[in-house]
Amino acid sequence: MRIKLYTIFGLMLSLIALSSCLDASSLMDKEDVGDLYEKDVFEDPTYARYFVNDIYYSLPKGAEVPGAWYGAYLDCATDNGEARHLDSDAHRFNNGNWNAESVPLGSIWSKYYAAIRACNKFLENYDYIEERDGVATRTDLEYLRAQVIFLRAFFYAELLKHFGGVPLLDKTLHFGSSDLKEAKRATFSECVEYILKECDDAIAIFRSVNQDWASNNFGRANDGVALALKGKVLTMAASPLFNRPDNYPQYDSEDSNKAFWRYPNYDKERWNNAAKALKAVIDLGRYDLYKKTNGTKSSYETYFVTRNTVEESIFPFLKGPTIDIYYQNLPFNFLLVRGKGGPVCYNLPTQDLVASYEMANGMLPEQEGSGFRPLHPFSGRDPRLDATIWYDEATFCDIEFQTWRRDIDSEKPWGKDYIRGYSRTGFFLKKFMDKDLNPTNNVTVPNSYPIIRYADILLLYAEALNEYYDDPSSAPDDAICWAISEVRARAGMPDVRTTFANRGWALTQGNVRKLIQNERRVEFAFEEHRFWDVRRWMIGKETQRSVHEQDIILKEDNKTKEYNVTEIEKRSYEDRMNLMPLPQSEINKNKNLVQNWGWSPRVVD
Repeated sequence: MRIKLYTIFGLMLSLIALSSCLDASSLMDKEDVGDLYEKDVFEDPTYARYFVNDIYYSLPKGAEVPGAWYGAYLDCATDNGEARHLDSDAHRFNNGNWNAESVPLGSIWSKYYAAIRACNKFLENYDYIEERDGVATRTDLEYLRAQVIFLRAFFYAELLKHFGGVPLLDKTLHFGSSDLKEAKRATFSECVEYILKECDDAIAIFRSVNQDWASNNFGRANDGVALALKGKVLTMAASPLFNRPDNYPQYDSEDSNKAFWRYPNYDKERWNNAAKALKAVIDLGRYDLYKKTNGTKSSYETYFVTRNTVEESIFPFLKGPTIDIYYQNLPFNFLLVRGKGGPVCYNLPTQDLVASYEMANGMLPEQEGSGFRPLHPFSGRDPRLDATIWYDEATFCDIEFQTWRRDIDSEKPWGKDYIRGYSRTGFFLKKFMDKDLNPTNNVTVPNSYPIIRYADILLLYAEALNEYYDDPSSAPDDAICWAISEVRARAGMPDVRTTFANRGWALTQGNVRKLIQNERRVEFAFEEHRFWDVRRWMIGKETQRSVHEQDIILKEDNKTKEYNVTEIEKRSYEDRMNLMPLPQSEINKNKNLVQNWGWSPRVVD
């Protein structure tokens, strides 16, 4: 006798509760589970909705990088940051101690293919899902279907970003299937086209169901999210790593397999296609930069500690309220975090990141007449510096940060926040903390991670136009300057033309490119963009081979401070590191997989 679905409700909830450790398709790994068949589960729209909810848990969450990162963000594997924990995988990236057998991000392959398998499972069983009064209409179910189509495209886009072209699996394959063991990589171009088509299919369904996106579905995929993914994928595909101009390194040009990880030939029109896709997001009129303020915080600061940011957050991952951000990023014993004790300062911004913040007038600190004061290096800077980084003499909860040391032969005490015995930079991460809340009290911060936000769309739009038009002034409607200036204005920084006038810069493609690259660095610091931007721009060998600390010495008079910039670490970066290697374990299982350039292509039986 078959088990009725309602009799297994508790079991299903238990399985779903465990789903952060399993992919959603693990509920259906076998053709049947006792008397419970796939179609029985999918007949009930409530269970179908749970299944889709579970797929969302595979999305990027921020500060939860797969592997042994010990709370470090992906920015700690760039010149933006340093992981305090000496055993963090970030250090393996930075010292070059990784390969196809031990990729610090290698589990991404299995994680996203598990998520894709769950998407395929849902779509194959979609026709079994029943409409039920008061539970789900056919419109509701179509909305679920569109979400899953989009999510499959998103996971493939993530794989593309990591590895280049990958096998495209659009049906559920059992783990022992010969089709799975013999699947071949699709070319980079084929993967891009597949993702774009998936987005278009999802958009068509989203628009047919006509949901009220802003009110009822914040944090869920919709047509705007799918359009934004198209824009991001096309911009990535147009970037030098994948769309290689002749004046960029051609290290892999003689490799007959290069079509797996990039386009064989450069095509400038790809930038135009990206710009058009990004303009479609802007033209929706649905999104804007978040400009509300709260307490003593700027709108930029307020954005990162506010959950309902529907204006700017195109696609956020919504977490529950937490206090972890204080515990993970304040210095040791700065103040106790309620329920957790002394903080552990996992993420340390570098002096290199601090130096990238302009003066408030748009000039570079090193320029004559910029207003930079060597003995007060943090005053008069881009307000996003204050919003992102705790530095010496900054205060939080009326406690002053003391990151200075004494001369070696001094017998006087050193600054309480000077780190010894671990990595240090002289700075601590402030972003995502609410500076108006005391973590010793009964407070929490709404913890959301912006996977795609409107500022990203604006800066990518400016980048795509700048690369397409040789003269930035020839872009229609002054769109390049407009898009960058929108982001800068929210931060309290001057517009592009004023900035260039103050610097004495001409409005050239090269100068605008420099501005955009730096603007992305400061706007998205510790949002896990820098790691990928460095790669798609192919600037790793120029930017990722050393990082610096600010070494402050308090003299014996207890007043005078000496500020020094010191190299703390030499790092390794080679051309092959622009892409992750396919995990060796996957090549061992499937000998049809071709390894990326520069990584050992061997097969181990």
